[in-house]
Amino acid sequence: MATGSESPEPRHRRLSTGHDVALPLSCRARLGGAVFAADWAPLRAALPPDLTPLRTGVRRGAVAVVGVDYHEVGTLEPYREVAVVVPVARDGVAGVPTSLTGVGGYVVDLPVTTEPARALGDEVWGFPKSVAGIDLDGTPGELSVTLFEGDRRDVELSVAPGDGPARRVRQRLTAFAYRGDDLVGVPVDLDAEVRLSRTAEGVRLARGRGRYAAVLRDLGVRPRVYAQFVASHATAEIHPPEPVERR
Repeated sequence: MATGSESPEPRHRRLSTGHDVALPLSCRARLGGAVFAADWAPLRAALPPDLTPLRTGVRRGAVAVVGVDYHEVGTLEPYREVAVVVPVARDGVAGVPTSLTGVGGYVVDLPVTTEPARALGDEVWGFPKSVAGIDLDGTPGELSVTLFEGDRRDVELSVAPGDGPARRVRQRLTAFAYRGDDLVGVPVDLDAEVRLSRTAEGVRLARGRGRYAAVLRDLGVRPRVYAQFVASHATAEIHPPEPVERR
């Protein structure tokens, strides 16, 4: 959270690409992904000392891989992205949170399809964005995403939670990232109709030998699936970053 002596974040930003952005940023998208088991040691090594991975087993944490197809993003043109996020807590003991206030996701990697989208995430929130080719397709009950390095398929993810009833999710999430040398939390208000399954049926994750696949290998991502989900209609309000007090 911000301290009283810090200046508030500006509500309008001009990106290096010349685009003007108003905050909070209003978005409309479809998305889908899966939450995989991952080895505790590499997760712990990938995170800043102020955050700890959420523990899902004796030597396990989790990694979410999510494909997003933005239809509306403020004044920017639509784009696609693939998010690699580690569920984390700020207040916890050995990966078990002692407070829900600091629970969120640390963004490890966030390739996008356009340069304005890269500048938006990097310059406003500090998200580790890069420009890459991304294909995303699907139906209300399934989604597939392909992430390219150059002209090579590097990461492919398919999820199929099914065509059952969607559940309305209205929740504030927190995404953590580094902006310069400072850890920040980014509040995200999500409103979505989500189809969710806790089975691995229909989930496929294929990894090549490029740099994006290496991120998943370095995090110790395993085949075990904790959950898969698809939201065909989602809206979000992404707020200005808030400095995280060092402990």
